[in-house]
Amino acid sequence: MNRGFSLLEVMITLVVIMLVFVATARISVVTAQSGRYSEALTAASVLGHTTLVRLKGLPCDSSDLESGWHQDPENPIEYGPGQYYRFWQVSAAAEGIRSDVHVAWDEGMRQEARNFGSFVELEQSGCPHISFSGIIR
Repeated sequence: MNRGFSLLEVMITLVVIMLVFVATARISVVTAQSGRYSEALTAASVLGHTTLVRLKGLPCDSSDLESGWHQDPENPIEYGPGQYYRFWQVSAAAEGIRSDVHVAWDEGMRQEARNFGSFVELEQSGCPHISFSGIIR
């Protein structure tokens, strides 16, 4: 007549409970990271889109529409959850002037984002970024 739990049954139960708590904690961490990334991506999207709209409203002889790579003089931009860096590449296109706007953020890991001299450097850095393209005229 066995009226209690054996030590093995108690240990197995504790391991199962521990695994449930560890999995729950991991899900919470991943959810928090995803939320922060989502917030940063949304802020970068707003900054990129507003820059593209601003460029479309400039006169054709504006220095911001000269061919080449441009860095926003306001970099780093404090907006929403962090610091952002805006760049745009202007080139000639058959339809008019093509502008590619890039917004990068460092997520607190990198400090060299303001020094990107080209899109290739931005890509190679591994900094998260978002890009927008548009024909201006």
